[in-house]
Amino acid sequence: MTSYFARYRAGEHDDVWRDLRALGLTAFDEQHREDAQAVAREMAVRARRNVETIVDRLQSDGFVAAENDDEMTPRPAHLPPSAGAADLAEWLEETFAPFPMTVSAWIREVGDVWLVGEHPRWAASVLADPLVVEFEHSFHGGGSREYYEGEWEMWREDADDDSQPFQLDFAPDALHKANISGDGPYGIQLPGVGVDGLVGPTLWFVDDLNTAFAAGGFPEALYAEGYVDPPEGLREGLARDLLRL
Repeated sequence: MTSYFARYRAGEHDDVWRDLRALGLTAFDEQHREDAQAVAREMAVRARRNVETIVDRLQSDGFVAAENDDEMTPRPAHLPPSAGAADLAEWLEETFAPFPMTVSAWIREVGDVWLVGEHPRWAASVLADPLVVEFEHSFHGGGSREYYEGEWEMWREDADDDSQPFQLDFAPDALHKANISGDGPYGIQLPGVGVDGLVGPTLWFVDDLNTAFAAGGFPEALYAEGYVDPPEGLREGLARDLLRL
């Protein structure tokens, strides 16, 4: 049989994710693990290329990434994995086994992404649910095992039912990104259910990323909050030639 990795490299991206997800937890068995991990790692390499491309295009157009606060404090749009990223991924894999391979690969290969900010030609970009994926939380001094141990302990103290999944938060919701009161953060449900992670009960992490990249990093529209479409061609230009994960 052709390996999942070979098929993925050949362009069968959606079919490979379908088949790997269908394996469920058996993706972690010896007969599948190495092959599935190779796919997850290649996905993350492709994702990093997409992130770097979008950030370069945004910054060339005058975009400045900024905190979602009243001051709009400037900050990096992309922070590559820190020196402790691999150690963090290993700890998460051990603590929350089975830990989604796609999330582990993202931590090791991509780093933190924050596309909230000010665009000189599109003031409403903050109302388009800009792509944010922060597992290390490097800008705020996170990324350490101690940080996540604290989050885990607080959840265990507050949880009413041990059967409820722990959520590994990676982004504010669309409203909070625009500094508007909203819902809880986006996060990965743990422990995992297979090679890919679930964002909420039904949305896969890789599918969520593909939707964001297809829209140049800005996949939604908060019309009720005053959203206005970008200038013609701006979003399409950001998404041009990005790689499908």
